[in-house]
Amino acid sequence: MRRFVSLTLLIAVGLAGCQSLPWRKESAEPLPEIEPFEETLGVEAPAAPGRGLRLSTEQRFTDVPLPVGVKEDLDRTFVYESADLQIGRMVYTSKASVNALAQFYLDEAPVADWERASLIEAEVIEMVFVKPGRRLTVRIRDLGVTRGRTLTITLIPEHENGPTQ
Repeated sequence: MRRFVSLTLLIAVGLAGCQSLPWRKESAEPLPEIEPFEETLGVEAPAAPGRGLRLSTEQRFTDVPLPVGVKEDLDRTFVYESADLQIGRMVYTSKASVNALAQFYLDEAPVADWERASLIEAEVIEMVFVKPGRRLTVRIRDLGVTRGRTLTITLIPEHENGPTQ
């Protein structure tokens, strides 16, 4: 008996909250058409406020852009620099959005004379930039609301035929 009462009560609550029941349908009145104000015609929309992420002064390599506010993961970062070779895998975390980070590199890499070779957007955003003798790969992965984003920057030497093996 107790199960029957519980089940009946559960069904009643479920049906009461259902908006698609036939007896609960209301006829929707058409909305009036809105006409534009004469004084707003031909007026441009306001410009977007400021630029996105700013360029950090704490870059590992002077021509590899790095946004302000990223935190380096020293356990996962490797950098080697000599007089004639620069190579590295720098890993950072950021609270900035994936889109803001991607837009930062799309804007700032060409300023540092990097040419975009490819852009792949899937679960991870991967951008490849090249300049004579070097290849820069930028990967951005969303880790969720609480963990932020991972930014992985890989700098390797490159020959005319492709990356060195």
